Amino acid sequence: MAYDDLWEYAPDEGIARHGEFRLTVVEQPFPDGTGALPAHDPVRAREFAASLGTVDAVVEEAGRIEAVERMPFATRADLDLVGVGCWGRVTEVNDPALVTAGGSFPLAEQADALAARFPGAVVIGSARIDHGVAYRAQVIHHPDGVRLFAAGWSGENDWDRDGSVREVARAFGIGAGDLAGAGLELDDSDGDFDWEGLARLALRRVGPLARAGRTLSVFRVRRTEEAAGDLEDTWIGEQEDASDDGFDEEF
Repeated sequence: MAYDDLWEYAPDEGIARHGEFRLTVVEQPFPDGTGALPAHDPVRAREFAASLGTVDAVVEEAGRIEAVERMPFATRADLDLVGVGCWGRVTEVNDPALVTAGGSFPLAEQADALAARFPGAVVIGSARIDHGVAYRAQVIHHPDGVRLFAAGWSGENDWDRDGSVREVARAFGIGAGDLAGAGLELDDSDGDFDWEGLARLALRRVGPLARAGRTLSVFRVRRTEEAAGDLEDTWIGEQEDASDDGFDEEF
């Protein structure tokens, strides 16, 4: 089967939704949260991209961008792009296949696979897709065995959730004052809780958070058949316009 036969839409079909999609792995010993990270390793990044469950093969390195920049994301062909930054013990993946709007949880699946592959690492992921109202997903793994997954519509209460915010806070040494300082209210409903804020607090405990000055590789990949179908359903199907167009650069 030719690769284009996996797709229903032509490569120049426009993407009609916006969102964010990021997964970070921090291996031990954890870097100093105030120091600089090593330079980007493109060879390791390519190997990492090829190992992802959403990728059948890496075709080429299509370029390199600053970590605070956004990958091209306008057409169906851009759904074949995966960004990977490898900075010593910190690896970041930007992959639109991490996102759905319910029914399956690719962010959790990929995070669980990475946590099993790197049993001593912290794995933290965040994904969002906007349909007028945002569908959000968050996953946090601590090497002590604490795991938190939450996904649902902003402002709604019927979220899929596994794990405890309090357990995550204890595992990462996040105190009540830290939570309050970040504006995190433990009594908030799942749909109102600032999951991205919790992720930032956790990441600060295991490495430098600022992404300015880092470089990552953008790879053009061949998708698995399952990933291709999910990507089209998620990003191209009939939908409403969204107003937000990218990443929260602090996460």
